[in-house]
Parts: sequence; structure tokens; C-alpha cells
Amino acid sequence: MVENFQSKSGKVYIVGAGIAGLSAAVACVKKGHNVSLFEAARHAGGRCRSFEDSVLERVIDNGNHLILSGNYNIKQYLKGINATGNFEPVDPVRFEFVDLDAGISWSLTPSAGRFPWWILQPSKRIPGTSLGDYLALSKLKSANDETVANLIDPTQPIFERFWQPLCRAVLNTDASEGSAATIWTMLSQTLLQGRKASCPMLAKDGLSAALVDPAVNYLTTYNAAPQYSTRLRAIDSSGDRVGSITLNDQKIELDPQDQLILALPPYELSELLPDITVPTGTRAIVNVHFRLDDPPNLPNGAPFVGLVGSTAQWLFKRGDVFSVTISAADELAKKTNDEIAVIIWPEIAKVIGRDDGTIPLVRVIKEQRATIAQTPEQNHRRPDSSTKWQNLFLAGDWTNTGLPATIESAVYSGQKAADLLKK
Repeated sequence: MVENFQSKSGKVYIVGAGIAGLSAAVACVKKGHNVSLFEAARHAGGRCRSFEDSVLERVIDNGNHLILSGNYNIKQYLKGINATGNFEPVDPVRFEFVDLDAGISWSLTPSAGRFPWWILQPSKRIPGTSLGDYLALSKLKSANDETVANLIDPTQPIFERFWQPLCRAVLNTDASEGSAATIWTMLSQTLLQGRKASCPMLAKDGLSAALVDPAVNYLTTYNAAPQYSTRLRAIDSSGDRVGSITLNDQKIELDPQDQLILALPPYELSELLPDITVPTGTRAIVNVHFRLDDPPNLPNGAPFVGLVGSTAQWLFKRGDVFSVTISAADELAKKTNDEIAVIIWPEIAKVIGRDDGTIPLVRVIKEQRATIAQTPEQNHRRPDSSTKWQNLFLAGDWTNTGLPATIESAVYSGQKAADLLKK
């Protein structure tokens, strides 16, 4: 319930308390703005949150999100809310992979410096690949509207064993249609910077405790806590300004100095402001969580493993819960939860050496519109933070941040919107 609808001169109204909205609110408070933050759900965090699952009787994340040490904007956000200690770096920095179809496994270990010296050693390369496969990476540097498959030969083993897992994880889009330019941006800020920027950072106690709760606590201290169960119903504009907004059934007239940041999904924004071009294509993500008695370790004691030659794509171990992520999962998401569990469990059982006959306790979570489809065509539809209305700005991982639609993009979009506000 909204506590105070009385507008004050110079107030910043922020609608949406996902990561983008939280980031915007934190940045605005730090700039000295008077902030009111609204959220339609009964919790903050949006698609990035944790909850107590009644089936598994464990706290689980809504989905698996991998943050790397090169994600500069996330690090700044965490520093601002005093939450840098909520993540634990993976040491040593290593990415484990298992090809279930071929029955082989390998590790990718970034070099200490920027040059990937490991590609010069055949024993450290991805199985079935040559030095030329890695030199082809340079083709992405000048990419514009090409897909990854336009630039990397999809018939070579490196395509299915590196580019496909990377595109699905980062873009939530198949490499056959995923934007090569967007993948290059991610690589140039993380893996191509060497080990220092490639270290996976895992939330110690779940995504909510790591990213969401500290932000809410910070905002509460400054009288800017999210006001939940409050949906934006309408936006009225006059000329080049938004004149009023309607939250639930209450209309708020905006003063001349008031400003508005919308941190909403693209489909919700489009319904409110059809004049703004937004991405229309989306891709689903399916997460499957299994709780096991006497849980075994993953290969080489890794906290997570990339899977190739299987429906499952990434497998994370958190205590006695094994969490599986399948991205670009539109077809899989059409199946029932039971059907999905029957498909995924034998693959996981094979990785961890368990009997595939009896499926353990399982929780399936489908996100039908998890992210935008990050194709070259859809990327052209990502709008800028500023709009034709002088007092209206946009935030969201799907806006034109120049980054893949990830947590890093969501955080940056909020910071960017806050920077654009009139002082």
C-alpha cells in the first residue's frame, strides 16, 4: 500500500523495484534526490531474488545468475550499499565443462594477463579445437548486425563447446541468432581481460541476501523504501512532459521539478507508452532444482559446471540442492514440470554418478519472458534511457545500455537513468 501520494517539489518517482529500479533509487539517493519507489509485486528484486521453497524446504534462487569480477557496475552498486562481502570469488578461477554426448570433460583456465596463453597449448584447449578456432574470435570485434553463427563456423566443435554455451548463458539466445556484437562486449570486459576480470562471484546466501535486501535496507534508511503492491496504471503527458501518473487508483500530479524513472519490463512499458519502440521478442529460461540426500561433489569440486550435448546447460551445487539452468528454452518451457524433470534428472545423475531411476525432490521454475531475444534485430529496438518527455527516463536490462541483458546491464541502466536527471 502506498503510504504517501502527496507530491513534493523535486521528487523522483521510480516505478519498478527490480535490480534496475533498485540501482536507480540507490544512485538517486546518493545524489541527494527525494525518492519514492513503487513496486507492483509484494517483494523487490524482480527476476533476481530468493525465496523459501515449500517443496524442497530450502531457500533457492529464482534462477541462476553468474556474476564475474569484471562486472564493474555491479561492483560499484555493491560498494554503494555496503554489500561487497556478500559474494565469494571462485578460487582457482576455472570453468569446468562436461560433454555428456561425447563422454569427455575439460577445464578452461583464464591466463593471468590479457593474452590467453593457454590457447597455445593443445592440452589446455577445448577438445577438438585448433589454434585457428580461437584466432577467429577477432572477427567479432568489428561485428555490427551479424549473428555469432555468421562469423564462427557452426560445424566446428568449438561452436557447440564454447560459443553455444556462452551465447545461451549471456544472451539467453541461441548462437545461430545471437548478436555477435553483444557477445564481443561481454568478452572484452571480462574473459578477454584475463583472470582478474573473469573470476566468478557467487552469492554466499542467495541473490536476495546479496543484491536485493542490502539495497532495500539502504533505501529504508533514507526514507525511500519500496512501496509494494502498487501498480502503475496510467501515464498522462502534455507536450514534452509527463503531467501525471496513476498508481493503483490514485492519480499523482507531477510538479514542474518532479521526474520519473520507469524500470519496467518492455511489454508493460509498451502498454503504457506505445510511442516508445521496445524489443518484442523474448526468450524463456527454465530452472530445475533437485534436493539430494548425501549430495556428492561436482567434477573437480567445482561449484558449477557447464554441460554440453544435453538439454541441461549449467549445473550449480549449493549445499544439498543442485540447480540446473536451461536458457533459450521456449520449447522446453511448453512441457509440464513432470516432463521436464524426467528429461533433466538422468543428465544430472550421469554427471554426479547417481541412479537415474528415482527422481529426487524437485522444483521446476519457468520464466516464459525471462529476457529479450538478443538478436541484432531486437537490439535495434532497445530504447535509450532518455525519452521525448523531458522528465521521463527509462531503466531496465533491456534498454540500450550497450551490454547484454544481464544483471550488469540492469544495474548500469539504473545508474545511467539517475545520471540523466535534471538537477
